[in-house]
Amino acid sequence: MPAFFRWRKQLRELKEKQLSSLSNRSDRLLYALETVSDRYLAKETKLFIIEYLLAAIEQLITANFQSSFVTKKIYLARLLTELKLGKNVMVKDRVTSQQQLEQVQNALQVMLRELRYLTEHYGVSRTIIRHHIVLVRYAHALAHRDLLVRQARQDLDNDKKGRALEKYRAALSVIEKNISVSGAKKEAIRLQNMIQDVEKVLFAKKDKTESS
Repeated sequence: MPAFFRWRKQLRELKEKQLSSLSNRSDRLLYALETVSDRYLAKETKLFIIEYLLAAIEQLITANFQSSFVTKKIYLARLLTELKLGKNVMVKDRVTSQQQLEQVQNALQVMLRELRYLTEHYGVSRTIIRHHIVLVRYAHALAHRDLLVRQARQDLDNDKKGRALEKYRAALSVIEKNISVSGAKKEAIRLQNMIQDVEKVLFAKKDKTESS
């Protein structure tokens, strides 16, 4: 085969590989998006990701690339419209187990990887990407907070106030690391109130024991 035709073939194969990679990455990103509850993922980040996924589909269609991901164009377009109009059904489920936390964490890691990829390969503004990365990290913190609070409440039900206090404090620490994010201060105040409630009971019990 002449060198020119070999080059053309290699070019086609490379293009096909790149398109396949785009399709697969986008499909994983969509799955991640569907995995994370609306309680955790900011609306603006969800919009940003959906718009990116639709742009990826357009790129694939233009290149005549067929995949299961491409067939989700109508679904994503409808989702985007509903989200913009506020007509989407919000699912605000909370993490209730370590397994769920890990699932959310894995999904958020996929988002973080793709956000960084956008900066490196598509030239998307670093400021915009950094903003969404902060929001995604807060999403993980909030999910971790929910699990810790749930565990703390279970400890309280079992009269293990000391352990509950530790978990509430751990939850507060997780949130305070992301205090610049909108909503984080309110979460921190709620946790501080929870901590104070437990401390009052613990200290009252301690004082009663010492005075008896």
